[in-house]
Amino acid sequence: MTINLDEIDLGFVVSLAVLREVLTSLNIQGRRWWVASDPADAVANNYLTIGHGDERCVDRLNTLYYRLPVLSDYAPGGRTDRLVVLLDSSVIVAEQPGLYMEKGRVVEDEIEDIQAFLFPILRALAARFGKE
Repeated sequence: MTINLDEIDLGFVVSLAVLREVLTSLNIQGRRWWVASDPADAVANNYLTIGHGDERCVDRLNTLYYRLPVLSDYAPGGRTDRLVVLLDSSVIVAEQPGLYMEKGRVVEDEIEDIQAFLFPILRALAARFGKE
């Protein structure tokens, strides 16, 4: 994953440790967020995968996965919790689109997907940093 930082207007840059804390506290109508890929592979892949939905369910109607760019070239001291990731809608990539049943048809709604995934994380990060 190659990103162009010139396209970013306003994004959150956060360590994996802080992101994990925020993700574990989120639960909206039974939907949760979690780190879905091995953080040790994140530097080599240049992204970290975050799941959203029900991590016990692999049905595409219930669970989505997004790739967040990793800005770190390495994990300082070998500690993956110090990796730095970027949260911005212009650089987050869905591994596959979400699917929804609407009037008997299967449809996609990428805008709704990214809003349901990203906005709660951004609100939780803003609240966390507002307290410090």
